[in-house]
Amino acid sequence: MSSILAVTTISLSLLGSVMPAAAQRGDPVVLVRDAEIENAIRTMVAPILRAANLDANAVEVHLVQDRRINAFVAGGQRIFINTGLIMRTESANQLLGVIAHETGHIRGAHLVALQDAIRGATAQMILETILAGAAMAAASSNRRPDGYAGAGGNTSGNVPTPPDAPGALKSLLAYTRAQEQAADQAGVTFLERAGMSPRGMLEVMRMLQQQERIYVGSGADPYLRSHPMSGERIAFLEEAVRRSRSANASDSAPFREMHARMVAKTMGYFEPQRAMQKYQNDNSTAGRYGRAMAMFRSGQTQAAVALADQLIRENPRDPYFHEFKGDVLRDSGQPAAAVGAYSQAVALLPRDPALRFGLGQAQFNAGQQAAATKTLEAVVQTEPTNVAAWDLLQKAYDASGNTAMRDLAAAEFFYLQGHKSQARYKAEAASRSLPRGTPAWIRAQDLKVALEADKPRR
Repeated sequence: MSSILAVTTISLSLLGSVMPAAAQRGDPVVLVRDAEIENAIRTMVAPILRAANLDANAVEVHLVQDRRINAFVAGGQRIFINTGLIMRTESANQLLGVIAHETGHIRGAHLVALQDAIRGATAQMILETILAGAAMAAASSNRRPDGYAGAGGNTSGNVPTPPDAPGALKSLLAYTRAQEQAADQAGVTFLERAGMSPRGMLEVMRMLQQQERIYVGSGADPYLRSHPMSGERIAFLEEAVRRSRSANASDSAPFREMHARMVAKTMGYFEPQRAMQKYQNDNSTAGRYGRAMAMFRSGQTQAAVALADQLIRENPRDPYFHEFKGDVLRDSGQPAAAVGAYSQAVALLPRDPALRFGLGQAQFNAGQQAAATKTLEAVVQTEPTNVAAWDLLQKAYDASGNTAMRDLAAAEFFYLQGHKSQARYKAEAASRSLPRGTPAWIRAQDLKVALEADKPRR
């Protein structure tokens, strides 16, 4: 698990209107990558997406480092899930209940204008777009019942406070009561079609109600509420569970294991002390995984590697244990050894770009620039909007002395970041150096055309 982007943003609660503490303080919220959790969620959510007649293969999973219970969908089938939601859920069914609700928003084409506007954006741009809308909304209210002054109290001077904030929020963020109720109803339907219980959705709603009582309060401006009061929705879900034929359906064994591992891994990474307490006597695979991750994050490198080796001996064909060992070795200053561990992971799951990116990082750190370049080129072919991969690839090209490809990779990086002038400069530099007619030269021309089209009209 490795962080790749840090942007100051807000958290749009699916099931209630809650602004996270990090955003209130102006702290960055980090977008992280983890191959295992992303793939596990894709696997678990596939039956729900099929039940909704959506393309299960088109889903993108993004993890947001935030302790609150939250997730949202933006830009088509892009699911943003808070690490806090993962850590707080006690079953796969609870996590899937949240995602089923969001699938209801997708299927109902709610906020179509926003989806269309940001469909081609990167995950970072989506978060920045949401931040801008939320900041405008916060600025329109002088003070919230919990004492937060809103964006107007932000001393950084980076957040605008336009007078038309309520309308801006409604157009960018807010779901209507009818849409929320429709998403709940659709989510329950999708869960039942997939043979899953709606009970998890109800359980998460009850957890979220506690957050709502703390952070919203009776004096909150209802015009700025992006979701209706959760009491009404709890009543609906209680009735839905009572009537459901799959109310008592249990998670499958693979889903239980995937969920247990993602909870242990996430807690071990972000809350190592808590993980050590929770898993200190747990000798299950997930329990030892959580302990190993907590050891790694606490600087106990040798103990973490020893436990990783134990898990690998028991599960030699599990790519994620090899990846975890690579993470430990890479971050403890052993890049050459990390290359071996990551290579094992990639050999077991060769098409996964997140695993390949980890290998590329290790190769770059080990001074294996030719190998790193080849690995990272494969990553951006699979994920052309992977900002971190383009950034590292330009450095690998530079270290190898390939200035033309360095400039092209830099142009891609700046373009994805929204830095148009820098992207244009680098694309022009690449065009002058690359052999005319080659695929790389053609890509430079494509970038120049795209950048020209993005120029503001006079």
